[in-house]
Amino acid sequence: MSPRSAKQFKDIRKQKKELIMETALELFAENGFHATSISQIAKKAGISKGLTYNYFESKVDILKEIIQEGIDTVYSNFDLNHDGILSEEEFVHFIRQSFRIMSENLRYWKLYYSLMLQPKVAESFNEDYQDKAKPILDMLYQFIANYGSKDPEGDTMVISALLEGAYLFFVTAPGLFPAEAMEDKIVEACFKLIRNK
Repeated sequence: MSPRSAKQFKDIRKQKKELIMETALELFAENGFHATSISQIAKKAGISKGLTYNYFESKVDILKEIIQEGIDTVYSNFDLNHDGILSEEEFVHFIRQSFRIMSENLRYWKLYYSLMLQPKVAESFNEDYQDKAKPILDMLYQFIANYGSKDPEGDTMVISALLEGAYLFFVTAPGLFPAEAMEDKIVEACFKLIRNK
C-alpha cells in the first residue's frame, strides 16, 4: 500500500471536519449550544476528543464555522458577478436560489435555524453576523434606492425581514405552501413594496 498523497490527507481532513460540524450542529440544535460538550460531539461523531481538538480549539470555534458556512452558502448567490452592484436578475436569482438551497438540505437548515434561534447563541454572534451582513445590506439598500423606493432604509429592513421570515417558514413548515408559488409571491411582494413607495 502506497503512502497517502497530500490531496488524500486534505480530503480526509475535510471529511473529518465536516463530520464534526454536522454532528455538533445536530447536538447544538437538539440539546442547546451551552448544554453540549466537545466530549459529546466527539463521542457521537465516533472520533476521539483529542482528534476533535486537532480541528477546532473549542465548541465556540465549531459554532463560528457552522454559522459562517450557513451565511456563506446563502450569500454566495447574492452578487453573482462580484461587482458590488445588485441587479434585478441577481436579486431574483438570490431569492430563488436560497429557496433551492434550503429545500435540497432541509435537515441542515432546520438544525441551523433552531441553533440560531437560541437566545444566548444569537446574542454572542450578533456582532459577527452584523459585520458579515453589512456589505450585503448595503448592496440591497442601493438596489432598492436605485429602483425608486422613497424609503430605501425602511424597505431594506422590511425586505430583509420578509426574506428571513419566508426562509424560516419554508424550513419549519415545508410543504404547507407549494415552494414555487411561495418563491413567486415573495419576489412579487418585494417588488410591490419597492415600487409602491
